Amino acid sequence: MFTGIIEATAPILAISSKAGGKYLKISRPDFFSDIKIGSSIACNGICLTVLEFDPASFTVQVMNETLSKSSASIWRNGDILNLERALRLGDRLDGHWVMGHIDRAVKFLRKEQRGSTWYYHYELPSQDRQLMIPQGSIAINGVSLTVASLTTRDFAIALIEHSLQNSNLPQVKPGALVNLEYDALGKYMLRRDL
Repeated sequence: MFTGIIEATAPILAISSKAGGKYLKISRPDFFSDIKIGSSIACNGICLTVLEFDPASFTVQVMNETLSKSSASIWRNGDILNLERALRLGDRLDGHWVMGHIDRAVKFLRKEQRGSTWYYHYELPSQDRQLMIPQGSIAINGVSLTVASLTTRDFAIALIEHSLQNSNLPQVKPGALVNLEYDALGKYMLRRDL
């Protein structure tokens, strides 16, 4: 489990494909000194398991199931990923509960400035509309954000300066895919009658 508060951004150093998925070698931030084999790290919001590491990098596997529903299928060497280590018992929950289980990849549509605030707009598949509420939580590329506006076809978030400076969201170009994870509490509420 994660909080959606990004700890670092880092580039992909190497990608290799094998049966069942891809293996990614990712640059290791200096302060990720506590990782070990089996550690969970959210990479652009996807919970991935550390398979090996050295002082400069760590390696994870992305399974075909995840590749089919996330932007990981199009990642390339040099792409910058948002990174967050798993929540430790007793830590503050500064964002919201983020599982690291991507619901789908959607297109970034555009950004607009209103006064001193930047609003980022993303497509919203019609079948997912019921999973979102105005002022609700959403994780985009692993970043815990608040839904600022919601229409039948898209939604927008307002990025604070911290998120602008400490995530890869400002580098995403219109038309590019981002990973969405809808709020787990909302998903469970929708399933309560089953």
